[in-house]
Amino acid sequence: MNSMFLKKAKYQRKIDENYSQCLTCERRCKIQKGTVGFCQSRLNKDGEIYSIVYGLIPALSFNPIEKKPLYHFYPGSKAITIGTYGCNFTCFWCQNHHLSKTNPLRASQFATSDEFISPKRLIEIALKKKCQGTSISFNEPTLLFEYSLEVFKLAKQHGLYNTYVTNGYMTENVLRDLVDAGLDAVNIDIKGDSDMVKKYCGADVDKVWRNAKLAKSLGVHVEITTLLIQGFNSEEKIVKKLAERIFSELGELTPYHISRFFPHYKSQKYGLSEPTPLELLYNAYKISKDAGLKHIYLGNLPTVDYDNTYCPKCSKLVIKRKILGVKELYLDSGGNCKFCGFPICII
Repeated sequence: MNSMFLKKAKYQRKIDENYSQCLTCERRCKIQKGTVGFCQSRLNKDGEIYSIVYGLIPALSFNPIEKKPLYHFYPGSKAITIGTYGCNFTCFWCQNHHLSKTNPLRASQFATSDEFISPKRLIEIALKKKCQGTSISFNEPTLLFEYSLEVFKLAKQHGLYNTYVTNGYMTENVLRDLVDAGLDAVNIDIKGDSDMVKKYCGADVDKVWRNAKLAKSLGVHVEITTLLIQGFNSEEKIVKKLAERIFSELGELTPYHISRFFPHYKSQKYGLSEPTPLELLYNAYKISKDAGLKHIYLGNLPTVDYDNTYCPKCSKLVIKRKILGVKELYLDSGGNCKFCGFPICII
């Protein structure tokens, strides 16, 4: 264990002499002394739970905000994007499995000082690279909760925004703390209906919906993504239910990203060797539109035809996108349609 990456977990509860409970995510793991929780990034050390990935940043890049994807949040801006090791979900299709499925304890033992980036240093890098904000992504960002709090506060001091790309499975206290520290926007991955998420992610999707609603109620900009996987969450009734729930619980103007699946990690073990057929994506788009959603986007396609934003009132093009960026923008300073003044729900 490398003490460089240790940070006492903010939310925990001592159960007895041998066990303590982690209260960072909704798994609420009861962790025995000397062992780690489900995500493998939380260690019970002498009765106290510690994060073992604080400042352990093996993944760092500078990405357009559209890559998150966040399409209605500071269009055309750039965010310093970081991630660590481990995850609290069991998705067999993970495209970042080289991070999420790497054992954090083992990784921290062999990590060098070069992989430690303090919050202060991270913001210094962001400013030097002329980023407009931060994004914690790649693996599940909740594992970097304590680190995020410090990063977000420093970012705000320098006029930067803060974002999470998340499965949305943090506890309510954690989410509220993130918002208090300066979380501005989230893209929450709602992976399917309750059966699918329970079976393949090992989670209760209702807690994800709860956090999406809570984030919005706290003033956070919320966008939703679903990776469409043929035979797992691509049935019309599932797509319809997801779209209707976004409409009723988050609002018709909530951006909804439906992304094309490509085989990764253990996909072939589950009989998936080809990308999701395009016709399923187009059908999901139509279903979501019929459910009343106004801003639907299709991702991982060979074209950018489904990346543009249109005004729900006058139907004119207000944001024309290129691959991972913005080509044309027809909005006023308040994020309203330049042609008719309708609020597009753009920050």
